Amino acid sequence: MILSTERQRIQHLLRRAGFGYSADELREYVALGLDGTIDRLLNPERVDDSAAEAAAAAYRDAALQERGALLASWHTRLVQTKRPLLEKTTYFWHDHFATGIRKVNGPSFMLVQNETIRAGALGKFRDLVLAMTRDPAMMIWLDNRDNVAKAPNENYARELMELFTLGEGVLYTERDVKEAARALTGWRLTTAKPAPDAKFPVATGVSLVARQFDNGMKTVLGKSGKFDDIDVVGIVTSKRECAEYIGTKLWRFFAVPDPTDAMIQRTTDAYFANDTSIREMLRVILRSPEMYSDDAYRWRIKSPVEQVIHPLRAFGLTDRAARTARDTQVQGQVLFDPPSPAGWDWGEAWINSNTLLARANFANDITRRGRAGQWVDAAALLQANNATRTAAQAVDFALDLIVGGDVDPDTRATLIEHVGGTHYDFAQASKSGALQGLFYLVLTMPLAQLA
Repeated sequence: MILSTERQRIQHLLRRAGFGYSADELREYVALGLDGTIDRLLNPERVDDSAAEAAAAAYRDAALQERGALLASWHTRLVQTKRPLLEKTTYFWHDHFATGIRKVNGPSFMLVQNETIRAGALGKFRDLVLAMTRDPAMMIWLDNRDNVAKAPNENYARELMELFTLGEGVLYTERDVKEAARALTGWRLTTAKPAPDAKFPVATGVSLVARQFDNGMKTVLGKSGKFDDIDVVGIVTSKRECAEYIGTKLWRFFAVPDPTDAMIQRTTDAYFANDTSIREMLRVILRSPEMYSDDAYRWRIKSPVEQVIHPLRAFGLTDRAARTARDTQVQGQVLFDPPSPAGWDWGEAWINSNTLLARANFANDITRRGRAGQWVDAAALLQANNATRTAAQAVDFALDLIVGGDVDPDTRATLIEHVGGTHYDFAQASKSGALQGLFYLVLTMPLAQLA
């Protein structure tokens, strides 16, 4: 068993159900134990996150008009949040309901969508799907704002079934798509009058224009009625195939690459027993033995966002968070800008010669001495955590913080030698840059690229 101790299981959990941890956070979670940690993650409303919310809110006004501020707002929240599972599920649903700013062409629309996803990320899946169906950015992205009774637009209805609820080719027919599109007609965006110098409109919501809604009889997945969007969402999310599709995606993102039928059955049961609750599906996954099995361990390559946010959290580089969009971009990912309605390509798609170099450059950027708050002061970090007495102590702390301490003896010995070995002197290692180099070497290890 690779994850043989509770501490290792908690570290693994925090990589998958969050974006890593600082030394102080890890101590808090270890004190709670695995069960207590899971309970805390699943109940973010019990955790005070006002500091992260305030830090993100500082960018909100600018984020209504500026893409850079929009990114800074979410990156800042990711680095500072005390509610890691809430942000990780917001990130998961952002990919699932992938919406791109290049077509939406309005930062405020993307900001509103981000807030909507966060509000529903652990709630009822049926409610989240309805919220996305009426979301202004989604209405632009998949053209439902152009969907009227006289000329139904099928784009959103198709993706609702194919990407968001049932899976490609599962259960629905072309006739179902056409009928669902009719039920989704009539919705329009509402915006505030922009300031004279504003580049983009400000989203305020959506409204139903009765004359543009098709109020006739429709038949969707074998059911008939004068359906509207609430009815269609209710129909598709009530299907077992929907629960299985969403459960499979959750298992793959948080736990194992190939969930078994029995595993999917457990999340399906939780879905129907708890009124489509996402939280209860995740409870099944996070408490499952499979979550901490050898199959779950380190199989998933970190996305650029995960790769960047983890060390910033570990090192407490909150000031750096606002300028990390470039760091993720050169590694192949920009939030609010997925390549298609299907989201990003995960796994090995994140790794090539260019992106590996970008990952190494980022590690170098945050471990070399520079502007205060933009790089880790290795000596100060080790001193704050009483890890200065021996080379082995310094190395073990760095490994535990970044990769959960799980390295082979030869790698550990090489790192110990790097900071001085038997001739280790803390002051000299700090002065020479060996301690900075230690954290760079750990961040660029193959193991550090895996969640």
